[in-house]
Amino acid sequence: MEFFDIVNENDEVVGKVSENMQNTIKPSQLRFINIIITNDDKKILVPKRSSNRRIFPNCFDFSVGGHVNSGEEYNEAAYRELKEELGITNVKLREVAYFSPYNSSSNTFQKVYILNYNNEIKNFDQEGIEKIYYLTKEEIQELMKNKPNMFKTDYFVVMENLFNMKYIL
Repeated sequence: MEFFDIVNENDEVVGKVSENMQNTIKPSQLRFINIIITNDDKKILVPKRSSNRRIFPNCFDFSVGGHVNSGEEYNEAAYRELKEELGITNVKLREVAYFSPYNSSSNTFQKVYILNYNNEIKNFDQEGIEKIYYLTKEEIQELMKNKPNMFKTDYFVVMENLFNMKYIL
């Protein structure tokens, strides 16, 4: 069973909670990571979550995302999730953003990383990911505008900020 750190308003660890009890605390007390993967063709890897996912089934998601486990640092969680979800190792992530539920429109603490990656993804988590798409910034923005319920809710906060900061494409 996985455990997640509970954090205070300063993102300091004050306890921990088991995965199956995380719904008993506010999202603002948890830490998450998200990774945006781009390639040299100026496209962003956008996985579609499988229909068997408990939360946001059949929705578009960040290239990689997940909880920071108890005792983990954000960057450790990012590399772990990258390996678990897409089978990618031996790369260098670049941290580009930090969101706090106390000074942004994010409802959680989260760090966002960017990875430029041009190799084929062969070993992705087929149980959690239905299909992998490569979309341009404009295609993503069009989908966000016309089909907002096709995305996880936190996708908008992060991607709009990153697009505006010119961190992506």
